[in-house]
Amino acid sequence: MEKLGRYQLIEIIGEGAMARVYKAYDPEINRTLAVKLLKSQLASDEQYRTRFLREAKGAGILSHPNIVTIYDVGVEGEHPYIAEELVEGATLADLMRTPRKLSTREVVDIGIQLARALDYAHRKGIVHRDVKPGNVMLVANTTTVKVADFGICRIDSAGDQTDLTQHTALGDVLGTPNYMSPEQVMGQKVDARSDLFSAGVVLYKLVTGTLPFEGDSIITVAVKIAQTEPPAVDKLKADVPASLRRVIERALRKSPDKRFQTGEEMAQALIGVARELAEAEERRTRGRRIPLGVRWAALMAVLVALTMAAAGTLLYQRQYQAMQDQAMEYGESLAKFMATQSAVPLLAEDWAAIEVFIQETLTRQSFPYLVVVDDQGAIRGSNDPREIGTKYQAPSGTPVATPDKTIAVQSFVDAQGRSVLDFGAPILFQGNKIGDVRLGVLEEPLSRVARLILLMLAILSAVTIAAAALVTYFLARRLAAPLRVLKLGLAEIGAGRYDFRINDRRSDELGEVFGAFDRAAAALEARYDAPPPPAQPPGEGTLIATAPASASAKVAS
Repeated sequence: MEKLGRYQLIEIIGEGAMARVYKAYDPEINRTLAVKLLKSQLASDEQYRTRFLREAKGAGILSHPNIVTIYDVGVEGEHPYIAEELVEGATLADLMRTPRKLSTREVVDIGIQLARALDYAHRKGIVHRDVKPGNVMLVANTTTVKVADFGICRIDSAGDQTDLTQHTALGDVLGTPNYMSPEQVMGQKVDARSDLFSAGVVLYKLVTGTLPFEGDSIITVAVKIAQTEPPAVDKLKADVPASLRRVIERALRKSPDKRFQTGEEMAQALIGVARELAEAEERRTRGRRIPLGVRWAALMAVLVALTMAAAGTLLYQRQYQAMQDQAMEYGESLAKFMATQSAVPLLAEDWAAIEVFIQETLTRQSFPYLVVVDDQGAIRGSNDPREIGTKYQAPSGTPVATPDKTIAVQSFVDAQGRSVLDFGAPILFQGNKIGDVRLGVLEEPLSRVARLILLMLAILSAVTIAAAALVTYFLARRLAAPLRVLKLGLAEIGAGRYDFRINDRRSDELGEVFGAFDRAAAALEARYDAPPPPAQPPGEGTLIATAPASASAKVAS
């Protein structure tokens, strides 16, 4: 096994134009890592050595979950090397050469991580300048991105820029031609927006399977990048969401001012696409899962229906009983009044007066029948003249209880199918019974009022149930949107992107949950994404190392 300094080189796992990458082992800390070694034929060239070491200085100040971590840099003999994180997985370029196709959601997820990794580097003053699928790795069996190879990065820091960019001045063209920005192919000064153009080309390639700018030579490609628009994404793949097409189109604008100005701005646009895709997926699965709003609305409708049914039944019974009591009181009073008015004519056998009294009563009010019977059971007055002088036959019905024991009340159905209340009141003279008054009162008006009450109760119940269900549904819908935001945030944290924040200031319980989420994310970011402590100058290290020895010497003396 070949050795490089303290590292044991196990096998070659990759090779580029400038360097070979070895899988290696560091026995001092028992860690497997990757060692990038500048090729022998380039090691003696000062320009390549400077460019190679620039990657170490550029990426070495970066600590981000989506950027390959640099552990060590050094020179062994004439060979500069970089020891870095070993990423178990393949590059996007390797993945594109396999039959596997990334879903739109996976492409968007990769784009979000790539944009945020670049945004982090840009905020640290690092412009990558060679963003391409070959420099974007995916951790095995995941879509977690690791951006690598800062070999031609530009460092925007005073003092360092002169030394590290002397070979990439205005007019030089560095990078992979198909993924370069217009300003890069023309040798102009590039900034963070150039990287975002290249990220747009990567997304275009992942989505459509082709490059936006292709040609037979580097010159042809450069001219297309600088002057022509790429083929529309929807012409190459029709099922790409319009929101994702707009993100790619904006990233590929010729003018840097018309592109995304920061990686975070691009990431937020892609997060919007991810949210749109999640909502579309949720709509597709609603057939298998009842939405929260529908379930809450149905539950509220059932609860309100049961409550209204119980309350309505009680109200109807009480109201019907009250109306029946009023009808009974009315019938009893009327029967007793008629009995009193008929006493003298009946005693005097003035049948004409009785008939006149009956006809006058019927002109004022409509009754099924009104009959005056003497003490022998003969009819002496009736609304039907044919019955006068005949024997009275009392209808057979169901007795109805009444507080007035002197009045006999029963309910029956007459020959016309009408429900009738029959009131029988005795005709008294000086306390002696001399006959009876039989009065029929229709129950139909009472039933009609009862049916109207039922109808009004049903309408009231339906309106109340519908209002409660709709209010509950829309409240649940309003709750579903914040829950989707929280779900997206949890997915971001689960993917290791601890810099995600909801940043939604609400004055309710959800606002408290969002605030707790943001604080938890900040704590995780501080714990896992904190930059490494700055290296101590050798002089300080020597002073700290020798101080205890001096102190020990003083104690011994």
